Amino acid sequence: MKKTFLITLVALFTLVLAACGNDSANTPAGADGSAVPPENDQKGVVTIGYQKGNTLNILKEHGNLDKALSEKGYKVEWKVFPTGTVLLEALNTNNIDFGHASDGNAVFMQAGGHPLNYVASEAPYPEGVALVVKADSGIQSVNDFKGKTIGVTKGGNQHYLLLVALEKAGIDLNDVNVKFYKDAAEGLAAFTKGEFDVYGTWDPYLAIVENTVETRTIVNGSGNSENRTFYFASKELLDNKPEVVTTILQELQNADTWANENKQEISKILSAELGLDVAPLQKANDRRTFGVEQIGDAIITSQQKLADKFVEAGLLETKINVKDAVQIDKSIIPSNIKQED
Repeated sequence: MKKTFLITLVALFTLVLAACGNDSANTPAGADGSAVPPENDQKGVVTIGYQKGNTLNILKEHGNLDKALSEKGYKVEWKVFPTGTVLLEALNTNNIDFGHASDGNAVFMQAGGHPLNYVASEAPYPEGVALVVKADSGIQSVNDFKGKTIGVTKGGNQHYLLLVALEKAGIDLNDVNVKFYKDAAEGLAAFTKGEFDVYGTWDPYLAIVENTVETRTIVNGSGNSENRTFYFASKELLDNKPEVVTTILQELQNADTWANENKQEISKILSAELGLDVAPLQKANDRRTFGVEQIGDAIITSQQKLADKFVEAGLLETKINVKDAVQIDKSIIPSNIKQED
């Protein structure tokens, strides 16, 4: 009798332990104490493309998006890209779900007949792009650009700045010698060797030039170029998982708020990512404000002006309507981002 009772008691005790074990294994706690779906209930993978040194890179390192989407049943995969053009091509072929690229990258992609889905913009960064000369140069203003050699990346933010600056000064594009360089390293080397009279560049490389070569800024983006980066999503993500887009934008804004309050920490993070000294990165971060903005009429108009200017300069063969790619459902914009009226 005692033996039978003990066997029954052990069996019941085992069942209770098993039940407790299954409950805790299947409902792990999330970052906020909420239950996280078990692995076999995951809703899928969200693949995000980013370029080193930009706000999505900060979001990745901050880690808050991975936690937020994990608690909603999604896994985040991050893919790094060398340029915005390559990133947008990956987005267009559904190799990533979400990513960012510059204003110029976006208009070139749209002009090439590739579908784009703008979802938001970074805050403007006009002081992060400039046309500079060496300190001992005789060039004092844009009016002195006639006959000079100006180095820019083709279709880059400094190329657009040059076009706007020339127009304001009443100088024809044919009156200057525009020389294209491939990347920041090539541009800096050419400028240092005297191959350019005027050098167009952007942060953080602008800050590096300022820290390594004695320069004078002739003109920057203030009043000339908003110098924006935009966020894009695949149509599939927008149509089937709009809540994921909302979460990404929400956590981007959260990370940007943190970045504005911790610029020294951001400089250290980006220094490790880019393999650059902290000092120029700190200089670049000090003159920018991090933040996410909903795309309204004013931003669309600014982006359209950029596209039209590239058509005038012969960089784009096809005139585009930027608004065609900005079909934003306001319901995806989270509450921590200011809504346009």
